Amino acid sequence: MGWCDPCCRHRDSPITSRGGVGVKHRFFCDTLPNEADGGQVVLKGAEAKHLTSVLRLGPGDLVELFDGRGTAARAEIISGGKREIELSVVEREVDSQQSGPEVVLATAVPKGDRIRSLVEKATELGIDRMVPLKTQRSVVHPRVGKQKKMHHAVIAACKQCGRNRLMRIDPLMTWDELLAVENQSLVIGQQGAENSGESIARLLAAPHMPLVLCVGPEGGWTDGELDAAREAKATLIGVGRHTLRIETAALALAALVSASRKVED
Repeated sequence: MGWCDPCCRHRDSPITSRGGVGVKHRFFCDTLPNEADGGQVVLKGAEAKHLTSVLRLGPGDLVELFDGRGTAARAEIISGGKREIELSVVEREVDSQQSGPEVVLATAVPKGDRIRSLVEKATELGIDRMVPLKTQRSVVHPRVGKQKKMHHAVIAACKQCGRNRLMRIDPLMTWDELLAVENQSLVIGQQGAENSGESIARLLAAPHMPLVLCVGPEGGWTDGELDAAREAKATLIGVGRHTLRIETAALALAALVSASRKVED
């Protein structure tokens, strides 16, 4: 079993309209046409309702659409109502390629609404894939309904931060299943371990080996789990001397990686 190959990452700035003025409002549209120039597209559901009922946009207004797969487009509203909006694509842009490996966040799931904040911030920091992790001391094991809410949080974060490629949410995975994945670089967040930016930089230099950031539950890793991680040649990295909540530790690791990644022009 292995991870998928890394793909294009998100660009740094929003599409601009003619004259260099940025388009303010962004909407998720997974049916964005593939044609290089022009094309009609229909925005449906909650996104269409938000456009008309909340923002009160109408014919002639320009918006930005993104498909979650790396393409964004500037589009002009042509017509429509609360449930469907017809738009005409006038400009299109595909994400630039980011060097380095795919970055995966394998994390125990925090209680309550804290998972939404974790998903949003991980998306903003450029995590490519999130894996809800089941460990011996895990308390929360998200079901399908919770994972759908996590997916909606990804979309909301992408709309806000300008990212055009959705962070993927994997099904729940056990610790043993994660360690059994081949061809990956494991980083374990562990209190008291050395905080080494050099270790992160070294692992990011292996572009074909997904970098998997692992965060345990608030009860901590068991000795057996840490022993198994060492056998899998995982790198243990500390993120401070204090006991951190799941989402704090996860975002600290994600920020270390985000600061080290580079985007190629």
